[in-house]
Amino acid sequence: MEFDRAEVQIPMPQDVLPYPFSPLLRSPEVWFDDGTIILEAESIQFKVFKGILAANSTVFNDMLVVGSSIPETNEMVDGCPVVRVFDSALDMKHFLKALHHVGYYDPAETTDFLLIAAILRLSTKYNVDFLRRRALAHISSLYPTTLQEWDLRKDTAMEVFNARPFAVLLLAKETGHQALLPACMYLCADSVDINDILDGLTSIDGKHLELDWPDKRACIRGRQNLLLALRAEVFAFLTGNLTIQNCASPQRCDSSKLRWLQSLEASLGNGCPGIFSIKFPWNAFRKAVCENCYTASHTHSNTQRQLIWDKLPSYFGMPPWEELVKSS
Repeated sequence: MEFDRAEVQIPMPQDVLPYPFSPLLRSPEVWFDDGTIILEAESIQFKVFKGILAANSTVFNDMLVVGSSIPETNEMVDGCPVVRVFDSALDMKHFLKALHHVGYYDPAETTDFLLIAAILRLSTKYNVDFLRRRALAHISSLYPTTLQEWDLRKDTAMEVFNARPFAVLLLAKETGHQALLPACMYLCADSVDINDILDGLTSIDGKHLELDWPDKRACIRGRQNLLLALRAEVFAFLTGNLTIQNCASPQRCDSSKLRWLQSLEASLGNGCPGIFSIKFPWNAFRKAVCENCYTASHTHSNTQRQLIWDKLPSYFGMPPWEELVKSS
């Protein structure tokens, strides 16, 4: 015997909301009327040229030409196939404009960090070699692998904000550009308060950036060890760890060095190490001591500074420079 059953409506739990619908929007900046393919990222559609994508990106070439991964039954808009990509719409906008507009990204003029980061991120992901090399060189000018390049760096080459070394460190890890990491970590240790190392900082786009615990520990250990190296090695001529032969006026020079040491300690306090950032006033120091003391001090300090740079990765538990450069 069959019984009629009343229709049962199961109520939606109060803590479960319908999945929000995001209407598709056309990008006002990257939409070519005669384009041949549409890329969709975060509900933003970009109408561009399949040939340009394939010619510059081995990944897009494999996807769109060799693999023919766009079936005829795929969604079409304006007569063009739609390909969904899992990237941020902002990153995709910068990446596609750099591919389609000559001069959109010019390292000599561009300082927008989000633009530069987007291009490095997506040119690495989609293997657009000329853009990747351009963006990597741009960022490497601020986070270099040699002391000579460090001393020539121009901080204004990219937007300045407190969380920038954190942002570049996370970007370098995401994209696999290991050679950027030691200088990034050094600046994380050198340019921010220890509480910021522990708690993180707000980036230029409002996002909270924070290192993972292994990097926090490495940063704090490196900070302390670099501060010790600064006093004991780079400024050994002030702390008495450097013996200088043939001093012309020992009493006068020792008295001057003590005053300079007191000034150095007052400026350092318990703060950042500053080995590669601190600018010692050598011209003024030269007037305070004899020529033998000045020459020996200057030579020794520069030599130690170079030696510390050469082993900088080890301060943060990283492989040597050669391995990091090779793996990037």
